[in-house]
Amino acid sequence: MIHAVKHHPAQELLEQYIEASLAPELSLAIAAHLDLCPHCQRVKMDLEAEAGAALVNLAEEPATATEWQQMLDFITAQPELAVSMEKRQPFALQIQNSEILLPASLKPLLQNKLKWLNLGGISTAKLAGEDQHNVSLLYIRKDSEVPQHTHLGLEITLVLKGKIYDEAGCYGEGDLLINTPDHTHTPRTMSEDCLCLSVLTAPLKFKKGLTRLLNPLQHLFY
Repeated sequence: MIHAVKHHPAQELLEQYIEASLAPELSLAIAAHLDLCPHCQRVKMDLEAEAGAALVNLAEEPATATEWQQMLDFITAQPELAVSMEKRQPFALQIQNSEILLPASLKPLLQNKLKWLNLGGISTAKLAGEDQHNVSLLYIRKDSEVPQHTHLGLEITLVLKGKIYDEAGCYGEGDLLINTPDHTHTPRTMSEDCLCLSVLTAPLKFKKGLTRLLNPLQHLFY
């Protein structure tokens, strides 16, 4: 049965994505979510239509040569949109002995062989990152748990395969979780493995017992 995506980015994030004002790592997470979510594809199209109408109205007002040049520079700086969202095809990748279909937006980052680091029932593979913005794949085997943690920045998690649970609910393929320093949770799996895209703008902070010893070392695996 196809999972109905229930957890989406806020409209403000979609607007910033369209304006190309998000950090590259955050844009990647939003783009991958859009590949999986027909609802947000429609919202994005509506927002782009509204922006286009606003641009037309702006064009009806007198503008200086500098303002016109700035507008043209902005338009020509946008990525090509020749291929519609509906035509973006997922691609298959062998991950942890399984062939998994992944969003088209991730393909440029997955041209090289992944280097997995295993820690119990959790495996991670870094994809990219600037400064402390880390982008990685997170593979959580069934009946496994990520130690309880809070966040020093944003933690954006996109479920790519399977399901993951925490104190707030259940999340399936295409669901986008955004956690802030106000959130503390213990993600876990149940009867199936789960693959996620993880974007961190700052390190996690583990909260309980011996797992707190991981805090100085987590740059190795998150």
